[in-house]
Amino acid sequence: MAPQPCPRDRPLPIFSWAMYDFANTIYSAVVVTAFFPVFMARLAGRDLYTGIAQTLSMIAAGLFVPIAGAVADRTGRAKRYLFWFTLACCGAAAAIGVVANDRLYDAAAGSPAPGLVLVAALACFGIANLAYQASLVFYDCLLPVVASPERQGRVSGLGVGLGYLGVVIALPIAQFAVGATGAMRTAFVVAGVAFFASSLPAFLYVHAPPPADKARVTRQMVAEQFRGLGRTLRRLWHVRPVLCFFVGNFLCTDVVNALIMWTRSYLMKGAGYTERGSLGVLVGMSVSAFVLGMGMGWLTDRLGSKRALLAATGSLGLCIVVAAATREPWVVIPTILVFGSGGLAGVWVAGRKFVLDVAPPEQVGEFFGLYGVTQKLSVFGCTLFAAMADWAGYRVALLSLLAPLALGMAFLAASRAERATSAPA
Repeated sequence: MAPQPCPRDRPLPIFSWAMYDFANTIYSAVVVTAFFPVFMARLAGRDLYTGIAQTLSMIAAGLFVPIAGAVADRTGRAKRYLFWFTLACCGAAAAIGVVANDRLYDAAAGSPAPGLVLVAALACFGIANLAYQASLVFYDCLLPVVASPERQGRVSGLGVGLGYLGVVIALPIAQFAVGATGAMRTAFVVAGVAFFASSLPAFLYVHAPPPADKARVTRQMVAEQFRGLGRTLRRLWHVRPVLCFFVGNFLCTDVVNALIMWTRSYLMKGAGYTERGSLGVLVGMSVSAFVLGMGMGWLTDRLGSKRALLAATGSLGLCIVVAAATREPWVVIPTILVFGSGGLAGVWVAGRKFVLDVAPPEQVGEFFGLYGVTQKLSVFGCTLFAAMADWAGYRVALLSLLAPLALGMAFLAASRAERATSAPA
């Protein structure tokens, strides 16, 4: 008699979970990558302000997420927290378009936005980014709810693939809205509405069972989780192959975050692409990442998370070298579409799987919290890239990312998926 399928491996919850990747990547692509850096450059005439805002918001997220996953494990309310942080992100993203009007200001033409307007726009971006980054921890915690271990790589790949499909749909809509109104601020409203609407399936059809020892959030619990985090860090210090993963992931994700934020700015100011042409490259990247994201899920299940991670980061390195070395579209665009998109998708897919490989079952949220720290705090490259671009140009800024990427790959090469033991009570 054939074995019964695992209750977690049901199509509707899996697709609904993956649709949240579709939803949140709309924010990442439309706000962080496509429009906000260009929007702020128009208002302020500099890239550095955007880099600093990104770094500060991610540091704040990094200070929050270590206990977020653990609290989700103890309270059984990961989906509830996911809803509220999603709502906060969508509202703050839409508010960017309310507090700043790019039709009134143009720094290049000698009319920069007043300081109060810049601060308000940067604050809205910072809040949206903090809420977005925090929501990812609760989202990742729900992966074991919908997928069994042997399918988690493929389900994660489906989510990443659908995420990039969301970009393909959202970017043209946002650009159409910008063209129709003559103002980039419209894109932020579109992103907020589209993000929330697309996340509804996850809130309706993903149901996490409550833990046996369900608890409420208290100061004592928060303090206990910080102590538990300390114990986890001490354990990881003695499990060096796993520690190497977290360090390597920190460095490589630093490069990924910088590329996500500055790709369009580089294409327009460093490679000479038009506004429409640069947007077309982003859409093309999303189409290829849709396919390659699911392919990386299959590859992760077949080869293992470590080999898949090294393949993804190596692809990013090749893409950076080629994009900085030549402007020839027939060389740069295929390289970006294949190696750049595949590398970006592979880092997320294989990284999630590596965490699930090493985390004790009862501490999945806590380990995803640590994983979130390596993602959230790895944003110094965003500010470094902006400072280098203002000082020495975009090509030098792009090449500067090779140093942390190479060091991160060295740590990943020394890592191993060795399951850690549970902390003592």
